[in-house]
Amino acid sequence: MAHLDTDLLKPTDVARRLGVSRSWVYDAAASGRIPCLRLGGPDGPLRFLPEDIDKWLELARRNWLPGESSKQVTRRAARLGAGMTPQMHVDGFAGEP
Repeated sequence: MAHLDTDLLKPTDVARRLGVSRSWVYDAAASGRIPCLRLGGPDGPLRFLPEDIDKWLELARRNWLPGESSKQVTRRAARLGAGMTPQMHVDGFAGEP
């Protein structure tokens, strides 16, 4: 089981960090375009691990090609990251019944 030893980011934090709207963050999370956590199940609060966001940004930078549209980059990144799980559900903490 993974242990969360870092502060989780809220959608507002991620939106500010990326320079996008909060609604874009929610849409990207719902469609699996950005890695996220759902606390307590599929309807739980949306949170993000800073390390996951950093890795996601680095992957986007590496996949960008000059002259390529963002749609093309998104498609290619989705194919490359097809094995990744974009959402993780956290139902409890270690040691809890």
